[in-house]
Amino acid sequence: MAYTPEEEQELNEIKAWWKENYKVLIASIVVAFAGVFGWNYWQSYQANKIQQTSVFYEQAIYSSQDFATKSAQIDQFVQAHNKTSYAVLALLEKAKLEVEKEEFAQAEQSLKQALAQSSDQTLSSISALRLASVQFQQQAFDAALESLQLVKEASWDSRKSLLTGDILLAKGDKIAAKASYEQALQNASALEAQWLQVRLNNL
Repeated sequence: MAYTPEEEQELNEIKAWWKENYKVLIASIVVAFAGVFGWNYWQSYQANKIQQTSVFYEQAIYSSQDFATKSAQIDQFVQAHNKTSYAVLALLEKAKLEVEKEEFAQAEQSLKQALAQSSDQTLSSISALRLASVQFQQQAFDAALESLQLVKEASWDSRKSLLTGDILLAKGDKIAAKASYEQALQNASALEAQWLQVRLNNL
């Protein structure tokens, strides 16, 4: 079947366009496929990395019941997984063990390290709240109040105000302590409300 002059012209234009652009078009297709493959590979790599980190975390936390061994394992894990949420969680666990042994100075250092490792607001708030509690135990009242300023997550506001009240009361400022307890009551859970009411009744 013969082409009309218009069809011949269109065909020639298509051939000319293809001759000029086929390399770019093929390269674009290759890059697109490479991008999809690369993204899938990256996603798979990240998932495997997270799974491996989770396994290493479990080993560091649960493989030994001996305090010294577990502390050393956690230190090694944190060094190997610097600036990750798992490192923060491991340090929180280490600080918990240290508090149970009443090694408050060591717990304070672990919690400061957890804060330095964290890029997550929730984990940072938990670390700061626990740090303030440990500093309160050591009667470092001003340092504890400073640490509480690092608690940014709103869900911890009630606990933050409760601990602030305890610290202010320990410093002898009953008026400020009462104000903090009353503020804490606004969003307190049922259990927290009981603690707060006892404190308010004892003022």
